[in-house]
Amino acid sequence: MTAEAPASRRLIIGLALVVLAVGLAVWLPGWWDRREFHKLEEIAGVGSPLLSGSVADARRKIDSGMSSEKVSGAIGKASFAVHTDGTSTHDIWTYYYKDGTMTVNLTDGMVQRISVAFGPPNIPKSKMR
Repeated sequence: MTAEAPASRRLIIGLALVVLAVGLAVWLPGWWDRREFHKLEEIAGVGSPLLSGSVADARRKIDSGMSSEKVSGAIGKASFAVHTDGTSTHDIWTYYYKDGTMTVNLTDGMVQRISVAFGPPNIPKSKMR
């Protein structure tokens, strides 16, 4: 009887491992796809907040040549921001308002260009739901 007990125990453990492996094989790919999709949405700015105020008022508060700290102090945090590093740093800050969108391009922490588009902003929305 002692010889059969370890064999049945090994069989139960083996079956449990097979069930676990099959469960992971079914669940893991879907989880990975959702994870990657949400990361891509984050990069694309899905669900960026709409800021209070107007795009014209915000534009009046900043000028080319201002530092990033002064811009943040004057109009607040961007709805969506992208940053790259290299020999110099580059940032693109996008501000969404009810009446338009303002994009601020910064190089090495200094404003280089400001663009304004009037009209309702086109904020990306999630396709997964």
